[in-house]
Amino acid sequence: MNTASFSSWKGKIVDNRKGKAAKSVDIKFPAQLGVDNVSAVMGWNGLVVMDPDADIISLTMNYLKEARKLSCGECSVCRIGIDRLLDIFGKMSEGDGNKKDLFEVQQIIRGVSVNSKCNFGRSVLFPVLDAIKYYRSDFLALIKGERKLETKEYSYAVTAPCMEACPASLDIPGYIELIRNSRFEESLNLIREKCILPGVVGRVCPHPCEDACVRQDIDGPLSIRLLKRAVADYDLQEGGSPLTGTMEEKEEKVAIIGSGPAGLAAAYNLRLMGYKVTIFETLPRAGGMATVGIPDYRLPKDILNHEIDLIKRMGVEIKLNNKVEKLNLKELQKKGYKAVFLAVGAHIGTKIGAEGEDKGYEGFVDGVEFLRDMNLGKKVQPQKKVVVVGGGNTALDCARSCVRIGFDNVEIIYRRSRAEMPASDEEIEEAEKEGVKFNYLMTPVKILEKDGKVTGVECIKMRLGELDESGRRRPIPVKGSEFTMDTVMVIPAIGQRPDLPAMTGKDKVEVTDWGTIKADLVSYKTNIEGVFAGGDCVTGPAILIDALDMGNKVARSIDCYLRGEDLKREISFEGVNTREQREQGFIAEKVAEKVDLLDVDKRSEGFTEVESGYDVSEAMREAQRCLRCYRLMVCEQAG
Repeated sequence: MNTASFSSWKGKIVDNRKGKAAKSVDIKFPAQLGVDNVSAVMGWNGLVVMDPDADIISLTMNYLKEARKLSCGECSVCRIGIDRLLDIFGKMSEGDGNKKDLFEVQQIIRGVSVNSKCNFGRSVLFPVLDAIKYYRSDFLALIKGERKLETKEYSYAVTAPCMEACPASLDIPGYIELIRNSRFEESLNLIREKCILPGVVGRVCPHPCEDACVRQDIDGPLSIRLLKRAVADYDLQEGGSPLTGTMEEKEEKVAIIGSGPAGLAAAYNLRLMGYKVTIFETLPRAGGMATVGIPDYRLPKDILNHEIDLIKRMGVEIKLNNKVEKLNLKELQKKGYKAVFLAVGAHIGTKIGAEGEDKGYEGFVDGVEFLRDMNLGKKVQPQKKVVVVGGGNTALDCARSCVRIGFDNVEIIYRRSRAEMPASDEEIEEAEKEGVKFNYLMTPVKILEKDGKVTGVECIKMRLGELDESGRRRPIPVKGSEFTMDTVMVIPAIGQRPDLPAMTGKDKVEVTDWGTIKADLVSYKTNIEGVFAGGDCVTGPAILIDALDMGNKVARSIDCYLRGEDLKREISFEGVNTREQREQGFIAEKVAEKVDLLDVDKRSEGFTEVESGYDVSEAMREAQRCLRCYRLMVCEQAG
């Protein structure tokens, strides 16, 4: 909490301007915004003034100008209202206003808030109402010609609850609005600004944006992931548009180690900036875990390959079957590479801690290795029974793949309860429909074998204790509860770690106790000059769009590094509840459009994609549910 001169955030008034004992403001402005020396902030939920000498009139005018850019004009109420407010304040600044203008301003704001069709129009003008109410004397002085508008420096940011939840901060209301108006090509271009793999992400993303959707508490969230997929699928059906952008060719070359989502995103952005980019990939296919870790029933490889080909057509070179076991910076520098991005992912499975797991028994196969071999075309012989260990999406992918391969009995054992499983609810529900059996609160302690072949697994029952560092209840073994399960195959899938290339020479990349690379989480620089790192090799296993977003950020950081400039910090809404809104009004219920799923009895016949996706008309109808919950914030810089 911090002390402000004045605050009206969320309608709660804190006024410290009259010499009384200062009251704290229960918000974190401006520290977490990423903006230094802020004198005042105007945002969708109110006004916060840190400096008593802040120019509230100029702040209001700049806020309205930015709001005008976001007004879509479809219902006309918001746009007409903002235009009229700008006209009124403009005349005031020219000495052509009167007191009645302030009354009209109030009436306009109330009218716009009540009659606008979207949440942006309903909420955006509340802080202007606060400004003329609590800083009325300033506006009256402007009308009388006793003060002039000051020239200040302003910074602004736009977000939405869904955008804030999205790791890549996609302009979700923007691309959904374009879908609603049948402007699919423009929607795809907007998505590609921050998500270069829209067809991939539109299929496999666990969509945290939907959990934050304001409609969540009304009639269910928008199907944001499916809408992203819809525009990507439509583009592919129409022939697949090339990636566009003006490139001013630069001499500098950048080497990227790894062609997963982080590496691909960085390569695309760097190439767009004009740099020559080469990706070195260990595997025979590009895409990292997206290509060898996700089965076709969730992500058909032709979708991934198409989006990778678009990046290659921009001039990005991808060298496959090219494992960098030792990173020789001097050798790379001799070849003209001025920066290196380590994006090697996390392709090595984590040990489960069971006796016998290191013996090399036939039938004991790490989950990452199992999926990689399967996705690269290696034949897997179906067995009578398989036990998969783990509760994440990798474990679910292994189990559901085994169903399709033809295993008679597929079971998952997980050491916590269903409530703690990190896998998405959709994956768990579909696995249950497909016949996968879930065994909770147990963990393997010994792999059983005969003649070097797996015959079973000894497990122990667990109970849940207090919360651990993950925020989940810690599993505790129950003494004397050991039991055995017969099986001919065990697939552990409890986590992954990176396989890092060794550094030649004296320099060594610093790593954490978890085996991940230490990198600054703003610039993504490592301890070695010119070497950057990002993706799963820094964070550990994360969702695909997390790695993709990190690739976007690394590209900007490398660009600044090569140009000798400091990386600018962006305004952040972290810690600000963007779902909060002072007045929402009535919203009619309208349930989400449904998609068809492949019949359960047909799924065991192969790896056909389970989810069908939206067609054009379905996507447009679903897009109409968007409430357009943009949140605008304008900051006046001090000094």
